[in-house]
Amino acid sequence: MARLWVVATPIGNLEDLTPRAARVLAEVPVIAAESLERAKKLLSHLGLRGKRLISCREANRRQAANAVLEALESGLDVALISDAGTPGVSDPGAAVVKAVAQAGHAVTPVPGPSALAAALSVAGVEAAPVVFLGFAPAKPGPRRRLLETAAATGWPLALFEAPHRLAETAADLAEVVGPDRPVVLARELTKVHEEIAHATTGELARLAAQTQARGEIALVVAGGPPPGTQDQAERLVDAMLSQGLEQGEEGPSALARRVAQATGQPREAVYRRLLELRQEELDFESTARIEEVEPPEASVIQEAILRRDLMVNNSLGLHARVAARIAETVQHFDCQVILTKDGLEADGGSVLSILALDAPQGSQLTALARGAQAQDALQALEKLFASDFGEA
Repeated sequence: MARLWVVATPIGNLEDLTPRAARVLAEVPVIAAESLERAKKLLSHLGLRGKRLISCREANRRQAANAVLEALESGLDVALISDAGTPGVSDPGAAVVKAVAQAGHAVTPVPGPSALAAALSVAGVEAAPVVFLGFAPAKPGPRRRLLETAAATGWPLALFEAPHRLAETAADLAEVVGPDRPVVLARELTKVHEEIAHATTGELARLAAQTQARGEIALVVAGGPPPGTQDQAERLVDAMLSQGLEQGEEGPSALARRVAQATGQPREAVYRRLLELRQEELDFESTARIEEVEPPEASVIQEAILRRDLMVNNSLGLHARVAARIAETVQHFDCQVILTKDGLEADGGSVLSILALDAPQGSQLTALARGAQAQDALQALEKLFASDFGEA
């Protein structure tokens, strides 16, 4: 009996095509493809000619299924391929597979590249279970309802989005799950201009509103408390932070990390709340001792804001790799760092936030640091900027 081979093809880099996939494509006489143009390019790359091609697009998926069935019933094996990646995952190939299986023909997967699997692999979030949404609906109402339904599970979310709709979807995500939920943007995976950026939903919404995205995009949003439970979670965070500050047995970074792990809240949000609580405590103590002239306590000195002026001298400015090095440097220290340029502020530990500063060569930034290791962090940033980030 003839067989349908469901063949995964590269999502960008042709070197990702598996030897088994290449062999199957060479052996089958018929190929059903979502894009005939892309299929021809792939076959040309493999040096294959004389294949019968069946168009399998969203608009003609029923006719495509019938054409595939006719080929199988005549004894011809068929390979099903999508535009890129694994067929049947958010593309019209699922309709063909269903029709073939129902007709009693054998269906065999040929695993390989997958944008979904690739995005999850670099997201660094707990992804079992995960809710995969495919491409978000283009209309605001259905998109918002889908996001709300998925967010109610509390599980990580994965979805694809077109670049011209990223700003709208990012804004909806920030409203539905809150602005502090970790999110990973994976753009142009395996291609020359691949970008993988870790941020919060709020940062992603701000950056997407300022810059027109390009290329194919996958988003992975970390799991968290379902909407409606955030107030309770925030009260728990405040209680644990207040208790930890009162005991004084942990540094700010260690305390924030412990509370974030215990409550499932983003560490950056917990750390910001910790700084707010400490500042409220310091403000209260300052008011209570307004008549005193004794030297300030060590905790007040630690919270002093230190400043450094930094110059961007490398030829490409603060591009993605440079922003990643800055964020990595800042994250090594127990302090908070804010970068400012022309009235804009960026979290020194966030790649997307730094990119939003739009700092080309010759730009001057100001780094503001507060915390136990603020001085060390600023010195490390000075060395990093002075080295031009290792670029010519």
